[in-house]
Amino acid sequence: MIDWVVIVPIKRFADAKRRLEGVSDRAAVAEALTRDTLEAVASSSRVRMVLVMTDDPKLVEDLRLPVAAVVRTQRSPGLNGAISDGLAYAGESWPEFGVAVLQGDLPALTAEDLDAVLESAEEVPLGLVPDADGRGTAMITGKPGMPLLPAFGEGSARRHQELGHKPLRASERLRRDVDTRADLSAAVRLGVGRHTAEVLGLPVPVAPDSAA
Repeated sequence: MIDWVVIVPIKRFADAKRRLEGVSDRAAVAEALTRDTLEAVASSSRVRMVLVMTDDPKLVEDLRLPVAAVVRTQRSPGLNGAISDGLAYAGESWPEFGVAVLQGDLPALTAEDLDAVLESAEEVPLGLVPDADGRGTAMITGKPGMPLLPAFGEGSARRHQELGHKPLRASERLRRDVDTRADLSAAVRLGVGRHTAEVLGLPVPVAPDSAA
């Protein structure tokens, strides 16, 4: 079994999710989406390290995760710059690990969803999970020693395939990123994590170990 480091790039919350029209506090929603994503990643049985790359130095101190995690401020601008910085750091720090890059706005993601995809990713040198509409990218993976070439942005699923990434089967929960109000509604129908539920005023899901 391969151990994985998962890189999650996070844009500063105040500047995130500008397409979420009709949402009164986009920053609070963006933060909730991120925290639910990170909690799912942190709970995965196959993830040995979470590496958060951000353009907000405050997050280095503010993010607290219940597992081994490193939060670093990116040196290069933009999403792909953050990912490239993260890949370089991961390669130097954990060369024996597989590497996955995961979008940070997957509020319906569960640890079981991620476990299943990482298990499948062990069978291909480079893997790809397209997002819900099939054009963007929710996650890319690389087995230990395989160089990833991030090409995130509009139409990135096709670019990643051209770079050699093979599509992996994944749940809708893992593929359901949130950019618009319709995306958020779709995630809610799938079942969002406790942070997103709380900020939206929805019933907060009860963790299995806290149930009566």
